[in-house]
Amino acid sequence: MTLEDLGYSPAIEEARQAQGLAGMAVGRVAAEHKERYLVKTAEGEYEAEVIGQLRYSAQSRADFPAVGDWVALLPYDEEKALIHAVLPRKTILERQAVGKQGEKQLIATNLDGAFIVQAVDRDFNLNRLERYLALCHAAKIKPFIVLSKTDLLGEAEVTTLTADIQARVKTVAVLPLSNTTGAGVDAVRDLIEPGQTYCLLGSSGVGK
Repeated sequence: MTLEDLGYSPAIEEARQAQGLAGMAVGRVAAEHKERYLVKTAEGEYEAEVIGQLRYSAQSRADFPAVGDWVALLPYDEEKALIHAVLPRKTILERQAVGKQGEKQLIATNLDGAFIVQAVDRDFNLNRLERYLALCHAAKIKPFIVLSKTDLLGEAEVTTLTADIQARVKTVAVLPLSNTTGAGVDAVRDLIEPGQTYCLLGSSGVGK
């Protein structure tokens, strides 16, 4: 796997050089758990944590690495590394933190698009869909709406539901899909561009 496969771009390299980080490895945060990070690089994966200087200079949770971030790191063992810097973020997908008025919770960074997945069964909720669209709009991320589990409805019902949603959100693609039959999978796959980063948004159990 190359850095370009992970979404690396000339703009990220320029930022890396400008911050004097050319002597360090660069990788992308794929997962985070209790301030430990899984970082993917061109050479492999590392379990990483931030250096003390980065930890103590952080003014908020947003100053720590998040999923999607590009980071400069130095490996100190075959599978372990220390994160020395977080490179500038292109986009930030965030939401209101639960129980913390005014505080934002980072969901992911450096995204180009988001597939908002809603099942056509009892999970479907237009208000929730519009909340996800608002998150994407605020983050300047291109949204796509995926209607999953369409095999649970008749073809006419799926067509009507798709048309109703499309009439409500005219500028966003609405894609019916069934993991069971495979219908619509190619249409979703065709939207995924090389070098771009996408996320899936939706409730548990919708077929993400």
